Amino acid sequence: MKRYTIFMDSAASDFYEKIARRTGTTAEKLMAETLFRFAGELSVKAVLENIKTEN
Repeated sequence: MKRYTIFMDSAASDFYEKIARRTGTTAEKLMAETLFRFAGELSVKAVLENIKTEN
């Protein structure tokens, strides 16, 4: 597994940390899952747009 370092606004960091505490996970895991889901949504959108342009 690869490791990345990101920089983010303090308000965004506070948001992820608060949600992580409420859900019993870590901010890192929450951000990783959020990015994974977002990547999936972008992939679906790209596929659907590709299908539209082919028809």
